[in-house]
Amino acid sequence: MKKEAVKNQALGLRKSGKSYKEIANLLAISKSTISAWFKDINWSQDIKNQLIEKSKESSRKRLTHLNIERRNALDKHYAQAEQEAIKEFVDLKKETLFITAISLYWGEGDKIFKNGIVRISNVDEKVLKVFNDFLQKVCNVSVENIRAGMLLYPDLNSEKCLEFWSKEIKIAKDRFFKSTVIKGRHKTRKLGYGVCIVSVHSKYLKKKILVWLDLFRKEF
Repeated sequence: MKKEAVKNQALGLRKSGKSYKEIANLLAISKSTISAWFKDINWSQDIKNQLIEKSKESSRKRLTHLNIERRNALDKHYAQAEQEAIKEFVDLKKETLFITAISLYWGEGDKIFKNGIVRISNVDEKVLKVFNDFLQKVCNVSVENIRAGMLLYPDLNSEKCLEFWSKEIKIAKDRFFKSTVIKGRHKTRKLGYGVCIVSVHSKYLKKKILVWLDLFRKEF
């Protein structure tokens, strides 16, 4: 096919709204050749802009569709967690560790589902030891996924407090976040070993715990 004939075909395809890539595939010529033919043609640039907007709109629709699919999948995922929690509660409510931990979480735990963090903080090591046992023995959370942290006043020795909490609540030192110093009006304030936080990040487990809390309130 002669060059002029190919060019005319390319012009016709371009006017019909085809992209450089589509024309190149249809006519078996390079995109650079097509670009050279159309670079000074205003209507070709208009088509390019139209194709860009069409692509953007297509991308927006695809993203919206993906977000809807993802949201539906998550809703199904958390509905499963809710059903599991309801089923498990029948037997768990008879266990002392479960009742104790849920009672503690009712008073001290993080109840915001959106953040996906199962978390409790306290100054009493026995409370946190119970909660750590609950996470492992009742919720089947692996030790590696359980983290801890400390809130300390300036007069407390960080290393000493870390030693204390790690030993008492049975969480390895390397599983602790960097401690946070509490800044207030008083430069010092005696508070034993500060405040310790035990947490695990799991939105699935958070959903189950919130369901257990709701059932617990109704039951007891």
